[in-house]
Amino acid sequence: MFTIPENTKITPKLAAKFMLRHSVENERLDRLYSYYIGEHDILSRTRHGNTPDNRLVCNHAKYITDCTTGYFLGEPVKYTSRSGRDISGIKTALARCDSETQDIDLARYSSIFGVSYEMLYLTENGEIMLASLDPRNAFVVYDDTVAREPVFGVYYMPLSENDGFRSGYRVYLCDRETVCEFVVTPSFSVTKVSKPYEHFFGGVPIIEYYNNWDRQGDFEQVTSLIDAYNTLQSDRVNDKEQFVDSLLIIKGQILGDTAEEESETLSSIKKYGIMTMDDTGDAKWLTRQFDESSVDILRRAIENDIHKFSGVPCLTDESFSGNSSGVALKYKLLAFEQLTKIKERYFTEGLKIRLQLMANALNMLGSCRTDVNDIQITYTHKLPSNETEKAEIVNLLKDIVPAEKLVTLLPYELG
Repeated sequence: MFTIPENTKITPKLAAKFMLRHSVENERLDRLYSYYIGEHDILSRTRHGNTPDNRLVCNHAKYITDCTTGYFLGEPVKYTSRSGRDISGIKTALARCDSETQDIDLARYSSIFGVSYEMLYLTENGEIMLASLDPRNAFVVYDDTVAREPVFGVYYMPLSENDGFRSGYRVYLCDRETVCEFVVTPSFSVTKVSKPYEHFFGGVPIIEYYNNWDRQGDFEQVTSLIDAYNTLQSDRVNDKEQFVDSLLIIKGQILGDTAEEESETLSSIKKYGIMTMDDTGDAKWLTRQFDESSVDILRRAIENDIHKFSGVPCLTDESFSGNSSGVALKYKLLAFEQLTKIKERYFTEGLKIRLQLMANALNMLGSCRTDVNDIQITYTHKLPSNETEKAEIVNLLKDIVPAEKLVTLLPYELG
């Protein structure tokens, strides 16, 4: 987290200094993104000699991110009023800027990088819009008080010349009242500073969403295990290929009187797969011996550790097959549920800031007045359930619990 003392004067030059500090972090972020899109370290491995060099990518990183994001926000966030007041104005504004898709983008970025950013801005027609920002090109700076209030945010886009070389960055510096645009050279010198203009959000319009307290991605802790899994699977294929390309040893047999005759004999053996020998001759394959069952045990152990330490279950595992009870399923998914609850807590903090900034702008524009503290944010997650078990419970309680209460226990709607 970047911090500065209270009452520090905010200038483009100060923002450029923080950009330089932020660029150091990008090496880590680039590696995390590479793992998500399947560019793992195994692809740069080199082997010597003429041995097979298969490089397999088993992309657990993408599985973990897609699985957590889909479960976390596959169902859109719901906004309701605790007191029953009308909040249609802010809900309309959220729908107009497609906040549901925006939330998915933010959750995916957070899962990959450990943090995500969002910018609020007004169109020429006075409509509030949202934009998800690549964490490699955005950051927020806070004050050094206990409250850690945001002081300013920065979003910067790379600029390139016609020859493709980077010529600097176009920067948007957003404080609590204004936005200032300028250009930063590759050496982080400030040029072309424009006149600041008001943004009307009553706070820093760049919001930082945390994935967890450590600001780590969901698969960041298991990248070494992913590397080990890729190496093991690649070497298994290499071993199979070496087995197919085994050497043929021929003893006590002359293949020809000349090198040309020997070459013709070997070509014939390779073509037809047979050879003739006298009583003293012998031929056999020279192969490497490897224990496939032991290798598979190691593969399973590494894969189990990937899922255990990431908290994301392997939903295709045989332990999820069959008619498991509801309690059994909950135990299997306990770590996943806890991971999701942590995400909820931090994501909710960002959504509250978004709602407050939107409400500030709507109030200033005269569109509506909304008390953000009255808005309830609700997440919906759908786990597999044992419907037979629930139906049996409902049947047992039919003479004890009112019917309208029992209906709410069913996992489906009655027509």
